[in-house]
Amino acid sequence: MKKEEPTYIVASFSPYLKDVFEAMKNQFPHVKQEFITPKTPMHEKYAIVKDAMYLLGDFQQLNQIDRETIKAAKNLKLIQQPTVGIDAIDIEAATEYNIPVANTAGFNSVAVAEHAMMLILASLKKLKKLNQETCDCNWIQVQMVNTGELGDLENKTLGILGFGQAGRELAKRAQAFSTNIIYNKRNRLSLAEEDKLNIKYTSFEEILRQSDILSVHVPLTDETRGMIGEKEIASMKKGAILVNVARGEVIDAHALAEAIKSGHLSGAGVDVFDPEPISSDNPLIGLENVILTPHVAGATGGAKANGVRICFQNLRRVLDGESPINVVNNR
Repeated sequence: MKKEEPTYIVASFSPYLKDVFEAMKNQFPHVKQEFITPKTPMHEKYAIVKDAMYLLGDFQQLNQIDRETIKAAKNLKLIQQPTVGIDAIDIEAATEYNIPVANTAGFNSVAVAEHAMMLILASLKKLKKLNQETCDCNWIQVQMVNTGELGDLENKTLGILGFGQAGRELAKRAQAFSTNIIYNKRNRLSLAEEDKLNIKYTSFEEILRQSDILSVHVPLTDETRGMIGEKEIASMKKGAILVNVARGEVIDAHALAEAIKSGHLSGAGVDVFDPEPISSDNPLIGLENVILTPHVAGATGGAKANGVRICFQNLRRVLDGESPINVVNNR
C-alpha cells in the first residue's frame, strides 16, 4: 500500500496573497494554507502556527512575526518573507530557535531601479508642474525656456547611496544617460567591479557633497535609521535632487521639506514614508517640487511573479529536505 503523504501547514501573515496560494494548489496538493491577519486573536494565531512548518511574512510589514509566535511554532522549518525587507520579523528570536529566515532578495531590483530613474527624470524635467499647468490650459512653454528650470541627466553626478542589487541596476541604466556615477556602501566593491560598472566609490560625506542627484537604496537598520537629517541635507549641493526608494525612516521628512521650501534642494522623489500609509500631516504633501508615490517602486507584475517564484522555490526545497536560499540570519 502506498504511504499517504502527510499534510503540511503553511501559515501566511499576508492575507492579501490568497491568489498566490491558489496558484500553489496543483504544485503542493498536500499543503494546507492558513491565513493570519493583524486582527486574528492571539490564541487562534498560536493554534495555527503550532503545527506550521512554513511561515510566510507580511509584504506590508504590518503583521508581526514576533518572538512568541516563533516560540509557539514547534514544527517550524522556515520563515519566508515575500519581500526584501524583514522589519516585521524577530530575527534574533528566529536565530535563537535555529529557524532560517529568508527573503526574496533581488526579486524587484529592476522594478525599484526603474522607479528611481522615473523619479529622477520626472524631477529634472519638472513633470509634476508641467502636467498640472498643461491640464489647467496654462501654456508655459516660453516661461520654462526663459527660466531654464528643466534639467538634463547628461553629465550630472548621480550618487547611489546603498549599492545592493537595486542600486546596481540603477547604475546600469544611468550609464545610458552619460551620467557620472558615484556610490557608497558599507563594504566597497572590488576595483574590477567598479571598473566594469564605470562607477567610483566615495565616502558618505562626499556622496552628499558631490551628488547632483542622490538616490537612496540602503536597508533599514539601526545604522541607517535617521542617517539623512538636517545637517546632512544642508551639506548637499544647492539645487540637488533627493530620491528615496529605501525606507521612510532613513530620511528626516521635515528637514527634506524645509530644504525644498527654502530652495536649497530643487526637488525630491519619495516612495517610502514614516509612518505608512502616509499621514495627512506629512510635511512633503503639497510641495510643488516633490513627487510622492505610495511605496510601489517594487510592485510591478514582473516583480510579483519573481517573488512568488522564490517563495515557491523555497517551499519546495524545505519539503524536499534541502536548504532554503536567500537566508538572512546566521543560525
